[in-house]
Amino acid sequence: MTEDEKRMVMQFMGQTYGEVKKQDSMLVNQSGNLSPKSEEMKQAFTNMARTPTIPQQAPPQQAPPQQPEPQVAPVPIQAPVDYEQAVKELAQTEQVVQQPMVSEQVQDPNQLTFDLKERSVMDELLEASKKTNLLLKDIKLLLEKENGRPAKKKVTSKKPG
Repeated sequence: MTEDEKRMVMQFMGQTYGEVKKQDSMLVNQSGNLSPKSEEMKQAFTNMARTPTIPQQAPPQQAPPQQPEPQVAPVPIQAPVDYEQAVKELAQTEQVVQQPMVSEQVQDPNQLTFDLKERSVMDELLEASKKTNLLLKDIKLLLEKENGRPAKKKVTSKKPG
């Protein structure tokens, strides 16, 4: 076991010991039938600490292969660009960018699609509901006109006895 492996195992055992100790204090102390397990964990932890470790052997280092250095091309110095030329170049690049967006879309045969050109049943139901509500409002207005006063609910009071 190397030093790194031992350190990781010791960290794990330390965390486990802390959890077991907490459980012992909450559960075992209140019960007469249970025995604490944290002492066993502590013993295993001390045994692990005493075990010798094998020094980590570094793999033999090989000289890295010589890579040719990439040659950097000299950057050409550009003349200043006037406003009109910049606008023309930007317009050309926007046209080039917009053309790929119009390209044909590839459809996955497993992908479900929605046809939004057709009206769904829910759309038709909502439309019918709106029409019904408007008709009911018109009927209410006509009834109020015929009676000459707005329709009010009559409140009847119940007399005791």
